[in-house]
Amino acid sequence: MTGTSPNWLRLLPYFATALVMVLVWSWYLTDLGVGNIYHYDEFYTYDRSTGFARNGDWLAVYSNNEPSLKKPPMQYWMSALLMEFGVSDILALRLPSMIFALGALMATAVLARVMIPDSPWAMLPSVLLVATSLQFWQHATSAMLDTGAVFFSTLGIAALLAALEKPKYWPYFGATLVLAALQKSPTPLAFLALALLTLKLTNRWQTEPFSEIWQNRTFRRTLKIAIPLAFAWPILQELRFLFGDSLDGNIKGEMLDRFRPSLSDRGFGKLYDLIIAGEPWLRLLGFVGICALPFLQKRPRLLAATGIAAFFVIMMWAAAGKVYARYTLLILPMLMVAATGLLFSVKRLRWAGMVAALGLVFVAGGLFYDRDATDLGKGRVRLGVPEAEILTPLGAMLQPDETLLLCAYDRKLRVPPGAASVFASNGRRFAYLRRLELHKYLDRFGYTTGPLRGLCSEGELSELAPDLIGLETQPTAVDGLVYWSATGVTPAPE
Repeated sequence: MTGTSPNWLRLLPYFATALVMVLVWSWYLTDLGVGNIYHYDEFYTYDRSTGFARNGDWLAVYSNNEPSLKKPPMQYWMSALLMEFGVSDILALRLPSMIFALGALMATAVLARVMIPDSPWAMLPSVLLVATSLQFWQHATSAMLDTGAVFFSTLGIAALLAALEKPKYWPYFGATLVLAALQKSPTPLAFLALALLTLKLTNRWQTEPFSEIWQNRTFRRTLKIAIPLAFAWPILQELRFLFGDSLDGNIKGEMLDRFRPSLSDRGFGKLYDLIIAGEPWLRLLGFVGICALPFLQKRPRLLAATGIAAFFVIMMWAAAGKVYARYTLLILPMLMVAATGLLFSVKRLRWAGMVAALGLVFVAGGLFYDRDATDLGKGRVRLGVPEAEILTPLGAMLQPDETLLLCAYDRKLRVPPGAASVFASNGRRFAYLRRLELHKYLDRFGYTTGPLRGLCSEGELSELAPDLIGLETQPTAVDGLVYWSATGVTPAPE
């Protein structure tokens, strides 16, 4: 027995971390397939996941029944395949997020081994701190793409930090870059750029010169292979639809324009809400840790992680486009590992650090949130009834020669475009009026003449009525929303 005890002791932190990880994750699996999807963007996932079969094409993502480059296909493929095998739509939409959430917890443990290599026990509190985040579980139990992005970004950061010290790990970074690009966006490439910029700025404090990174053959070979593969999907789509209508969305619009620096009107309060996301105990300690860890461990290469976090905050503050608090989930595991490193920094009191981490879990809200806290929609509906009950009758009324039009100017009464595509479009494109500019939107849509049918609020329809010929209305199940039909549209003013 004595000969085998040391091996078991070495494996104990891995077993403990895996056990806690699975127990916490299993808690949030309960009732995953019940209720309704709720979040506006979840309906995009619904539309794009069902779009493969609806449009008979698994090599393009369809949004509003037309090819789209707004998001890549990985999670949509996963949900679509689950539906093909008979899994209910709601469960099929949420289950990939939960699978990625488990992967994100595992990736957090890997990152802890990279950032705090002298203590395998750092894995457990790092995973616990991530699992304490309510925001993390809210998105893990939704049909959003964010936990998949967290999984691949965390693996990317782990591979990046490992490769900076041992270049043999660069191919692993390349793999995470390609997979991240297929899930949501090539975020690891952006993190690499921020890390390299930081190391260049701090070159005088590095033990190895910055030039060694660029001169490394494995590094250069990895990027030469991984970057083209990461952009292979959008390139394929551009080539496929080169001679058709323009694709909906592009990388420039989804990433570059969104994070293009500008004179932002985000004050400290708005920035704080974006970055902290209602979790000050966790995140503030994480930022302190990410700044201190390179010095506590005397590993200047870890300044790359500090730079990723610092420049990420600056980019969120200065972004010209809309940015959301959920984006900070991308760096949450790294912050929680850094917080653990800070708590473990006193070597003689290592177990005191474990106790402090457990105390932080308790103070921050615990691990097992109730269903009301994590629920993004299982028990809620936007308009008093599920969108399907409003839109399915509209789809049944829609005739082959009619153009479908939905009003979206009244944000309180609008239906998400993804829901309209799934339940009312009958597999056809439709016009979605975000402003009450009928002729402008119909001209952009390509409408010339013919009957129309749609859904608008009473106020929106009263604005559009002078331009609609032969207007007829019907009530819906929601007060203030009406179905309508028209035989045509008045000529546009000169």
